[in-house]
Amino acid sequence: MADSPPSSSSPTLSGSSPAPYTSSPTDRIPDHSGTGEGSTDEPEPEPSTPTPDPTAEAFESVSVGDCLPVYDTGRGGASSIDWSVAAPPDPVSCAAEQAQVRVTAVDADCPTGYGKSYWSYRSATTGDTTKLCLTRVYHANYCLLGRQSGDSISLALMTAVACRREPVPVPYNQIMHITGVYRAPAGADANNCRRMAGDPTRYWAALVDDGATLLCTTIYQGG
Repeated sequence: MADSPPSSSSPTLSGSSPAPYTSSPTDRIPDHSGTGEGSTDEPEPEPSTPTPDPTAEAFESVSVGDCLPVYDTGRGGASSIDWSVAAPPDPVSCAAEQAQVRVTAVDADCPTGYGKSYWSYRSATTGDTTKLCLTRVYHANYCLLGRQSGDSISLALMTAVACRREPVPVPYNQIMHITGVYRAPAGADANNCRRMAGDPTRYWAALVDDGATLLCTTIYQGG
């Protein structure tokens, strides 16, 4: 939050003494308010300047339509999100591969659904809260986290992870490779992810963007 400008200061008292003066019942007491002379009032202290809060300023600078290179690391588990940075970085082009989320609303009731979440921050300086509604942006050949139980895999749709075999945070146990991001046909499912007739690859799919986009994934098999 930007610093608040200080209020105007009170007039500075002069160091000189007022001229001798004897009042009478009909005389008006001289008004020294314009000169500062003869007043015994102390100048009012200027209000203290609030401590800057760079994180709050970063949140407040975000606009609807911005795309950010921010994602869930998965370290918060399945019930909470651990964002990859502490404060929103500068926005990037929504067409850039660095774009991981798109801001759909600010300080609003955020919609829920697959690939949607929110990010909020309450300033300890002002007490104000800024809330960003976010929709995930997906890129083919990127990876995200999954939790496999038998043949079923739940995709952690707000996550992003390097495409390499390495330990993943609990409760996840798979790295999922995004093979394609398509406009979803009616009744789309994992069968629509096949790249050709007879494709034997096992796919796991999700409908995101309120069902408008088909996200196709496979278990990452790379080194």
